[in-house]
Amino acid sequence: APLPAQKRPAPPVSQDKAMTWHSPPSPARIKWVAEYRNAFDVGAKKKRSFIDRLAGKSEEVIWIQRPLSVAVDDKGVIFVGDFTAGVVAMDPAAKKIWAFSTVSGATLATPTGLAVDSKLVYAASANTNQVVVFDKEGRQLSALTKNDGINRPVGLAVDEGRDLLLVVNGGEHTVRLYNRSLKLLKTIGGRGSEEGQFNFPSYACMVPGVGFAVVDTGNFRIQIFDYNGRFIRAFGKAGDMPGQVSRPKGIAVDPDGHLYVADGAFCNLQIFDQEGRILLPVGTGGTRKGQFQVPTGIAIDASGGIYVADQINGRIQKFQYLREEKVPPSPTPQ
Repeated sequence: APLPAQKRPAPPVSQDKAMTWHSPPSPARIKWVAEYRNAFDVGAKKKRSFIDRLAGKSEEVIWIQRPLSVAVDDKGVIFVGDFTAGVVAMDPAAKKIWAFSTVSGATLATPTGLAVDSKLVYAASANTNQVVVFDKEGRQLSALTKNDGINRPVGLAVDEGRDLLLVVNGGEHTVRLYNRSLKLLKTIGGRGSEEGQFNFPSYACMVPGVGFAVVDTGNFRIQIFDYNGRFIRAFGKAGDMPGQVSRPKGIAVDPDGHLYVADGAFCNLQIFDQEGRILLPVGTGGTRKGQFQVPTGIAIDASGGIYVADQINGRIQKFQYLREEKVPPSPTPQ
C-alpha cells in the first residue's frame, strides 16, 4: 500500500527544506504546497505601490479570517466557508476571488460545511439552520431551512453520479440523505453510542466505492456507512496517542482511499486506512507553514491536492499527497 500501516508511527517529521512528512524509512508521502489568505495570494490583486499609498488610494480586498470549511472542484477552484467573509471562491489558475451572497444580498452567517459538484455549491450554516445551494458564480438557487427539519447542520458531502447529498444534522444527532434536488430520501442515526448512532456528529465525506464516512465527534470515532446508510464499521477512541482522537473535525479521502481526519485539539491531520489503522500524522500546533491552530474542514481533489481550513491561523493550507510510483515488472528473459 502507498501508506503502510504502523502500530505506533513516528511523530511527524519536522519540516525540512522540502516540507514533507513521512515515517522513516518510508519515502515522503505528504508535501506542503501553498497557503491562501486573500486576493493577493491567488494573484487577483497586486499590492499597492508606495506612490499609491502616499496618494491614499484604497482598495477592497477579500480576506479569509476564520475558515470553518473548504471544498474544491474538478477545475481547482477552492471554496471556503469563513466565519467573517461567508462563502468565498478562490481560483488560483485564473487569479480570481469572489464572494457568495444569499437572495437577500447577505453573506452566509456561519458556513460550517461545504460540498461542491460540477455545477453547484452546497453550504451549511449551523447558527441559522440552513443548507443553501449556490451556482458556481455565487448566486443562491435554493435552500433547506428549519421548517424542513434542518437543525444545526455541520458537514456536507455530495456524490453527483449517485444524485446523493449528505447533511450532518448536528442538532438532531442524525445524518440526512437527500437527492441533489433537495428531496429527503432517508434519515439515519439518533443520539447514542451504538453502531449507527451519533453524539454531536460534525463532518462527513463520500468514500468512493464504499459509501460515506461521518465524524462522530462526541463519541470520538469515525463511522463508515454504505450508500444506503447501512452501518459498515467504526474506528477511533478518545486519547492522546497516535490513532486516537480528541476533537475530530473535518474528514476527506485521497485518491488511494486513505481517510484524513483533522483534529482541532491535536492541531494536526491523521491519516488512516479504511480499517482504522493509523498510517501517518501530519503537522503540529503553531503558526508556521505546515503547522495548524484548530484545523477544521478538509478537502482533497482528484490529483491528491489536500486543502485544510486552518481556522485560528486564518488561512487555507494546501498539501500534496505523493502517490507511490508503480514500477512495471522487468520483462522475463526469453
